[in-house]
Parts: sequence; C-alpha cells; structure tokens
Amino acid sequence: MPEVGSASAGSAHHPLTPVFAPRSVAVVGASADPGKRGYQILRALAESGYRGAVYPVNPRGGTLLGLPVHPSIAALPEAPDLAVVCTPAATAPDVVAACGARGIPAAVILAVGFGEAGTEGAALEARVREAARRGGVRVVGPNTSGLLNLPLGLNLIGARGVRSGGLSLLVQSGNMALALMNEATDASRAGVALCCGLGNEADVGFGEALGYLGAHEATRAILCYAEGMRDARGFLEAAAGVARTKPVVLLKAGRSAEGAVAARSHTGAVAGPYERLRAGMAQAGVVEVLRTDEMLQVGAALAWQPPARPESAVAILSDGGGQATLAVDALSELSVPLARLGPETRSSLRALLGPAAAVGNPVDLAGAADQDPGVFARALDLLVRDGSVGTVLVVGLFGGYGIRFAESLAAGEETAAHQMAALAARAGVGLVVHSMYAPHWTPALEALGAAHVPVVASLDVACRAVAEVWRRGRLLETEPWSPAPGGAGASGTGRRVGVGKAEPDPDAAIVRARREGRTVLTEPEARALLARAGLVYLPAELCRTPGEALRAARRWAEPLALKVVSDRIPHKSDAGGVALGVSGEAAVCRTFSDILDRARAHLEGQDLPGEVEGVLISPMQPPPLVELLVGACRDPDVGPVLSMGAGGVWVEALADVAHRVLPVDDAAVRAQLQELRVAGMLAGGRGRPRADVEAVVRAARAVARCLLENPDVAEVEVNPLFVHASGAVPVDARVYLTATPSS
Repeated sequence: MPEVGSASAGSAHHPLTPVFAPRSVAVVGASADPGKRGYQILRALAESGYRGAVYPVNPRGGTLLGLPVHPSIAALPEAPDLAVVCTPAATAPDVVAACGARGIPAAVILAVGFGEAGTEGAALEARVREAARRGGVRVVGPNTSGLLNLPLGLNLIGARGVRSGGLSLLVQSGNMALALMNEATDASRAGVALCCGLGNEADVGFGEALGYLGAHEATRAILCYAEGMRDARGFLEAAAGVARTKPVVLLKAGRSAEGAVAARSHTGAVAGPYERLRAGMAQAGVVEVLRTDEMLQVGAALAWQPPARPESAVAILSDGGGQATLAVDALSELSVPLARLGPETRSSLRALLGPAAAVGNPVDLAGAADQDPGVFARALDLLVRDGSVGTVLVVGLFGGYGIRFAESLAAGEETAAHQMAALAARAGVGLVVHSMYAPHWTPALEALGAAHVPVVASLDVACRAVAEVWRRGRLLETEPWSPAPGGAGASGTGRRVGVGKAEPDPDAAIVRARREGRTVLTEPEARALLARAGLVYLPAELCRTPGEALRAARRWAEPLALKVVSDRIPHKSDAGGVALGVSGEAAVCRTFSDILDRARAHLEGQDLPGEVEGVLISPMQPPPLVELLVGACRDPDVGPVLSMGAGGVWVEALADVAHRVLPVDDAAVRAQLQELRVAGMLAGGRGRPRADVEAVVRAARAVARCLLENPDVAEVEVNPLFVHASGAVPVDARVYLTATPSS
C-alpha cells in the first residue's frame, strides 16, 4: 500500500491532495454509537488499514476504538490534512471556521439539509462556503456519501468488501456509489481505486476532482454520475485534458426537457440546456451513457482494452447465429463498422471450423466448440492477425461449456481463456466477451477477468462497450479540443469558428438599444451588427412612408419581400408582418399599409408597448436548395454555443438541430452539418446541385464572431439562411442583448 501523501497516491502538489490523499484525518463528531457515521468511519479507517494519524473529536473526550478523543478541533495536537464532519448540518459553518482557524486545509461534510432542502438550507450552505473561503478550507459536499481511496486505506464511506482496482468514481448519489462499487466487486473484476461523493459541490466540483484523478496513478478510467453540475464549463475544460489520457464516462440524471427554461429564439426552443452540455461532452471526449448497467462495463473496457487502430473495425466471434445477428444490429445502430476479413483469414477459418461455419463477419463456430472450446482461441488467433480487425466481440456461452455440456470441458475452456487474453493483448486488439454464464464466474471467465478482459452478461451492454473501445481509437486520431478561446482545438491550418477578442467599443446599435432600455435589436440593427462580423447580406431598405417604399421598390427587380420592423415583434409572421412576392407599385403601397395596420393591431391585442418602426423592403430571393438556422447563444452552464439546424417556419416542428460549444474549427462545423437530417439535401443528387457548404461555414463563423466579439449579445440567430449552389444568403436575423450591460 502506498504511503499516505506519497506521489504514488496521486499528484502530491495538487491543491486537492489533502482531500484525496491526507496524511492525517480528524473525525469531528466521533461517536461510540455503532449506528452513527462518527463511529462507522473510525471503524472503517481501522479495518481498511489507513496508515495516517486519526484524531476523533467529541466534547465528551475519552477513548474510541483505542484512540484518544479530543474535546475540540482547537485542542488537536496537530493540524491534520482533512476533517470529516459528522455533526448536524446547523453546526457545519462553525466547524469549517474552526478548521480554518486550526490550519486544517480540507473538510468533508456528510450532513444533509443544505441547498437541496430549500431556501433555509441554501442560506446555510452559503455560510459554509463563506467560512471555507475565509479559512482557506477546501470542502467536499455537503450532502455527500463520503470519500474512499482504497490504495491508501482511506475509507470515509464505511463501505466493506470493495474490490480494489483501477476505476475511480465521482458521484452525487450514495446509492449509485454503492451500486457501482458492488458491481465492480461482484459483476466484474475491474475494482475501485477512488470514490468521491461530491454532493452539492459547495466548493470542490466535478471539474477540479476530475483534474486530480487525471494525475492519480491508480486510476485508469473515471466514472461520473451527475445530477447537477455547478460548473459545467469547468468540467468540460478539465475533461478535454483528462479524457485524452484516461477515459471519462458520464451518466447524467435530469436530462429531460421539462427542466429547461423556455428560450426566446427558435434556437433556444429546439436546444435545451442538456443538449448543449451533451455536445460539449462529446467534443471533450467524454463518453456519455444513458443506462446504469452500461456505466461500469463501458468504463472497464475503456480502462484496459487498447483503442482500435486507425482504419480498423470490429469482428464478432460467436457460437450461435441468433445472438450474433443481434450484435450486428446493435453495432449498426451505434454506427460501428464490421471488419471486412481478408480472403486468407476466411480460408483459414474455413479450414479450422469446417463447412457448416460462417466465416464472414460475424464468424459463427456452428457447433465446432461444443466438444472443444479451445477452438475459440484458435479462431481468435486468426482474427487478430487480420489487419482489418481492431476489436473483437465474443458472443454466446463461452465460459459455460463445462456447465452446459460436460464438466470435462472446463479445463480446456480455462486454457482457451488464458490464450485468448494473451493473443488479443499481444496483437494490440481490444477484446470484450459476452457470456450467458457471466454471473457464474467459472474458472474460464475468472481467467479473462484477471487479465482485465470485460465479461458481460448483457449482449446490448457488451456491444456498447465494444463500440466505445472502437470510438476511442477514432477520438485519439483527432486534434484535441478545448472550450477556452485561444486554446487547443483547431488543426494547424484550419480556421476557428468562434475565436474572437471582445471589442472595447460596443456597436452603435447596442449603445442605442441600451439607451432606450431595449434588449432586442430590430432587424436592420441586427443586420448591421452581423455584417460587421462578416455575414454577407443582399440589399434592403427600411421604409417609414409609402413614398419611401415606392422609391425603394423602383430600385430592384420585382417581386419584392416586405417585413415589419419592430423591436416588439421578433417573430414577424405571427403578427402578419411578412409579405412575399409583391409586384407592382399599387401592390407595394397597399401591402406596406396592410403590414403596418396588422402589426399595430398585434401590438394592441398583445398589450405590448412600443412602436412600429417601419417596413424593410428587399428583392425576393430565388428558392434555396435548403433553408437552415444558424444561431449562437451564451449558455449559462457551458458558455457560448453554436447551433445549426433545419430552418424556416417549421423549426420547432422539425427539431433538427446540432450544437457545438465554441470555439470550433471549420472541420467541426462541417461535421455538425452532417449530423442534421437535412444533410442529405446539402449533398444534392437526383438532378439537384450540391449546396455551397463552405458558404454555410462562413456564415457560422460570422454568427459565432458576432456573439463573442460583443459581450452584450446574449443570443443571435439567422433564420432562415437560404443555401444555394453558390452562396448562402441570410433572410432574417434576431439579436437579443444580455439583461445587464457588460460594463
């Protein structure tokens, strides 16, 4: 076992080392009652073999489990690295203050009844945070299940019998922590290195804890269960660095749209907060799972199986056709390709397995292993030699032949298991085994588990684990991304979308809107602001009288488009404020007046103050190949986000949108477009020309720049963007300002 506080326990110089690798621990609220945490933690520290000094603290004094009890924090003989606070919630601010006064650098607060409990609890939590700030105390919790560092014997959770291993857990649920530790002990051979219940994240949050685990020697992969996330941007920043060297798997609760606040723009209406966080996680390399049973098995596979080689794919080795077919379906739905086995491989498999076997991919042994399970190893040897194979999924009843057929087969099966693990490791090929006999942990399956080959009872979960091993290979081929402007994230030659320096002088339209108390720009103001950022518009003119409308109409070829201009009517069609295809001077005058009348009636009917500024007149555009939405907003959790989707009046109904946390490079924007269901329309075909994707990328760059170079801009949206075979033309734009000025 490493010495407490040693470099092998984690990063010795990290600010959170006193939390995760303390050299000594005070248990504040130590108790003689076995039912209380103050007793359970003292017992767990003794049973787990913690080598540091342990100081029970209770005003009654005496001794507990052979340790002298100190009457107060101030009376401690030294300032320990960490205090575990087992006292009631109301005492927490004073206890943290006492820790600061004694020079204790860290505390874990177990009690509930803080921000999760309502207004009074939130106020109490704020007092804890302030006491920690004043005293220089780093706090984990409150409302936490505790902390476990098995390599050090640091057991502040009270869990018993947990297998030590290479998976570390960051959780916000005691039950989830227990479930994962039980699964790591009973349903796998992965084991746990460190488990931290972050609770309410009053101080230490996911991002900083993730950064510590990135340097924690015993940790091979990190599993996160999050309910809330106080600093999502900080988590993305940490994950973008850590996930390249250690896989990060996350299960997020509270994903539903019901928890999202309705946004003002179309972009917000089709993009809830979680979709933006999900996009950022994917960019940072975080593996998101949606099922509790996937979390540990996916993490274990990523922790020990090598990422798939470039240009390689997955091979399936099965002892039955039905489950192999289901595996093909599952991998196809996960967009994971199957390897195309070479002719020599197929010929060798045929010679090995006989005429009844399937030797394409999947490879079906067709009963060849019923009398000799060793054929699995011989078939696997042929697969891992094939250059197209980067990962292998074994499907069926391997590990159960001694149970299913004859006990005499068990020894050969165990030998085959050792051979399979060694063959895959030598070839640098990932291996995951689905077995219907996984719960039995027969000697063959124990041999695989001991070699860190995942053995999974669920075929669906096994397929997900294989998929993520393959995807990790793809991730590591790409350039790293960082959410911090100016950080890593662009290729050497690619231009970056959304890298900008805030302008010292706000745009004139923003100044005017602020002066008038407005947070919505009119369309002419929005056009000017976006044009300054690089968006290319066709001509248009704001007209306030019928005479101005006629003069504008005579400048351009008909037909014309007329749109109302009012900061109170962002959605013009809803107010009858849009007329298209208008031709003839009489029609222009009549339509001009009708739009003004309908807009004023709309304002009165909605009891909206404000005036109609006029009508914007422009020449009609030819029908586009595709209508897109391009928008950007300042998400309160993850920061600036670029959104693109199917545009036009049916935006909400189609809900076809993809997101990226800024900054991103041009290649990422192209990939973002490919995620849309309308991507096929951009590609052309069947007599339709290909759309100008590069013009869309330029428009996205301008929209992102408009947001980032103007700190007062909260949201900007171009909808629709008419995309043609040559060029992309913005037809409408909205810009919303932040509630308060930036300076």
